[in-house]
Formats: sequence, C-alpha cells, structure tokens
Amino acid sequence: MEQSKPTLNNNHFLAQNSLKLLDALAGEGSLQQLVEIGYEMFGNPILVIDMSLKTIAYSSNSKINDDPVWNEYVNSGYPSLSLVNYYASNKLSQLVNRSESPFFWTDPYSKYPRIMSKVAFGGKPIAVLSIIAHDKPLQDSDLELAALLSKAISIELQKNQFIHYSRGLVHENFIKELLDGKFKDGKIIDERIKVLNLTFRKNLYTLTLDISRFDNTKTSLTYLRNELEQKIPHSKAVVYDDKIVLIMSYEDDQFYKSEIKKLKMFLKTYHLYAGISRCFHHLEDVHEHYFQSLDALRLGMMLNKEEYFYPYDEYAIYHFAESCSGVEDLKKNCHPSLLKLIEYDKENNTDYTRSLYTYIIHSKNITDSAKALNIHRNTMFYRLEKIEVIMDIDINNSNTFLHLHLSFKILELLKINLP
Repeated sequence: MEQSKPTLNNNHFLAQNSLKLLDALAGEGSLQQLVEIGYEMFGNPILVIDMSLKTIAYSSNSKINDDPVWNEYVNSGYPSLSLVNYYASNKLSQLVNRSESPFFWTDPYSKYPRIMSKVAFGGKPIAVLSIIAHDKPLQDSDLELAALLSKAISIELQKNQFIHYSRGLVHENFIKELLDGKFKDGKIIDERIKVLNLTFRKNLYTLTLDISRFDNTKTSLTYLRNELEQKIPHSKAVVYDDKIVLIMSYEDDQFYKSEIKKLKMFLKTYHLYAGISRCFHHLEDVHEHYFQSLDALRLGMMLNKEEYFYPYDEYAIYHFAESCSGVEDLKKNCHPSLLKLIEYDKENNTDYTRSLYTYIIHSKNITDSAKALNIHRNTMFYRLEKIEVIMDIDINNSNTFLHLHLSFKILELLKINLP
C-alpha cells in the first residue's frame, strides 16, 4: 500500500466527501448512491455485502473481469461454497467483526488487495464494505475515508431499507420473541408481520437444528442459515439458544413432502440433526411447537442416530412415556405380563417377545406380521396363542393392546434390547 501523510489537501478532500455523503443521506439518496460516491472518493470499485454474505450494492461503473471474488459476488449475488470455506478457514469474517476500524487485506484467492470495513449499528455488524484496488493502489489515507463511508452506509441501512438488509436486528428479533412466547395476541402478530413485510403460508412448522457438532472451519454459521432459508421457501431462520431454528410454512401437504426430501439431503450433507414439530396454523403457537421440535430432536438423536431428520409425530409416544413419570420409574409403567414374556424367552431361548412386537407394529395384521418374520401364517397364529397363554391376557383387548404398544416404546427409550 502507498504510504501517505495527513496534509491540508487530504483534510480538504475528506471534508468535501463528508459533505457529499451528508447531502445524500439528507436527501432522497440511496445505498447505491452512497456506493457511487464511494467509487468517486477512492477511484476504485466498491462492494457491500450483508451478514448473510448477500451482495446488497456495488459500484455500477466498475469493470473487473479478473478478480474471482468480485465476479462471484457481482454475478451470482452470493459467494460459492468454496469461497465461503476458504474465508472461514482464514477467519476473515471474525477479523472484520472484531475490528473497530478498516484494515488492509490480501489473499491468494483475490487478485487485488482490499480495504475491509465493518458496517455496524449499535455495536452489531450489519454489513461489510470492501474497496478493491483495481484502478489504482490503496493508500493509508483511504482507511479514514473507508471509516467515513461505513458510517454513512450504516445510517442509510437504518432508514427505509434497513429492515430488508439488516438481518438479526429486526425480523430475527421478532422470530426470537415468538420463540420466547412473548406474543399471545394474534392481532399484534399480524400487525408486526405487515410492518416487517413477512409472508407465511397457512401450514406452519418449527424446525430446530442441532449445531453443537457443526464445524465452522468448513463453512460459516451465517452461510449455513442463509442456505437453509434459500432451500426452504417461505421460511425464516434464526440462531437461538445455540441452535438454528426455522419457522417453515407451506400451502399444502404435498409441497411439504417434496421439500422435506430436499431438507433431508441437506442435513445429511452437513451431518446435522433436526427435529420438526407438528403442523400448526397460528404464529402465537410457535413457542409451544418449538419445544415439540426440541423433544423430537433430543429423542431422535437418542434412539435413532443413523437418521438426521426427526418428526415429532414419530417420537410423540416416547415423549408421552417420559411425561408419565421420571425416567428412572419408566420401566414400572410397562405391562407386567410383557416383562414376564421377556423372562420366558430368556429362560427357554424362544422368540415370542419379538413376534408380539411385530404383530403390534403391523396393527394386528397376521399376514404382514408373518411376512416380516419370514414364517407361515399358521405359525404366526400358533405363536400368538402361545403368547396369550404365557402372559395370561387377551392381547387383542383394546386397552391391553395400547398398553403393550406403549410398553415396547418405553423399553426402546430405556435402550433395553429384546431377547
């Protein structure tokens, strides 16, 4: 970088540009106008991205064809995953967030040196300003100009466009308040949605991702959150209690099923686990369904680690069993005759317990149960008769059948293997 000492000319140049920026902010200016003024100030291209790594403005007169980073942000609007991974490993975003003043930056991925500057509001980063040394070398005096331009951009983003660009300061706070259960009145929620220009479909779900094992050296958490919102239409995501939480919405079940297939692939790619609530229809119920997604996530990871996606409906019976009593007392809630059958199998080296469970999960269908066990239907009839004799119960009694089904789920929850 070229060294430069403060001079009267530098001070005059700074004052002139301060007035230009002030005039733009006071009038009908825009973020794009500030960026164009910045291009005149530095004589170099300007790029502004928000904290989701989305391009929100760049100098329109800049013609750069040989800088990969500039081309990705300008042509695609977002960086590629390889670029995100590269800068995550170099901790550039952390450096920008921690720095209180602009700084010079060079790396092999970019052809041209840069000035990097945090754009902040209330001490929280809301965007990143880059000045690219394409047309002429950068100077030390440009750092002061970069700080001035960053402040002007911060003020502009707090105006009408602030809600759109400032992730984490407006709509994310609203989502967090829903998760906290602070809204009970649907009318107030509707007003907030209109002000924030948010749109949700009629069928709502809360999805919670466990990020405790997430490797942020490979990609940034912000990028991951943004990827989720892109992949799941009509969703809003926040980082909440050390997890990523999404409020998802769909118009119909068919669309939901097709999108869930994509979500499962996404989770598998990043080795992430997620629990999803039951469907609901009012945003004031987000708080309750957030806990459903948490329970599904916890129970799913406990019982079925090879899967990545856990719907609450599939784990509700385990949650119900847990809620009946403390975990240490759960076994006491099992049907006593089932425990008797388990002991019989152990003593006689038989397989009646597994046959009974197969009959239960196949909803009393003899043919399907026999097929699953690879035995003849008559053999299945015989086993069920023998089971009833050993247990001294009618397994087809509705209350008994339900109790036995719940008992098997309790054994799974306690990780007690069948003989």
